[in-house]
Amino acid sequence: MKIPEKTEKLLNEQFYNELYAAHIYFAISAYFKHTPYQGMASWMRLQSKEEMEHAMKIYEYLTERGSKFVADAVRKPEKTDFASPLEAFQAAYAHEQLVTSQIYKLLETANDEKDWATADFLSWFVKEQIEEEKNTSDFVRGLEYAGDDKNLLIGVDKWAAKRAE
Repeated sequence: MKIPEKTEKLLNEQFYNELYAAHIYFAISAYFKHTPYQGMASWMRLQSKEEMEHAMKIYEYLTERGSKFVADAVRKPEKTDFASPLEAFQAAYAHEQLVTSQIYKLLETANDEKDWATADFLSWFVKEQIEEEKNTSDFVRGLEYAGDDKNLLIGVDKWAAKRAE
């Protein structure tokens, strides 16, 4: 069964939303590359890679279901420089909340169109967004606690560096 039109359109949009998220994480990683916080730079780079994997998951799903993949441009991140590590992670957390709302809209549309296969496919993304929001929120809380304390900031950076590829 083919993916219904509205759901297919939103899946194509979500493919680019995921690539946009990857661009955001690359921009944040580049910001951190020019700071002492190389662990956070690495964390953001790995997160960018993960977002590209999410896009590929959608691409594969669309093509496996015989749906049309629509080529389009990827937006440039609105912000590429940050006043602090906290501001950078706040931006990441806010973006993850936006992505969650995009996934929920997609799921709602799939349910409205009775596209149960896509609804099932999207359940993975719902679970993933819980993890994405928690991870970025945890860093926001850690950085809020650290404040301007350089030793605590280095501790958060070491925590970020522990993320495995």
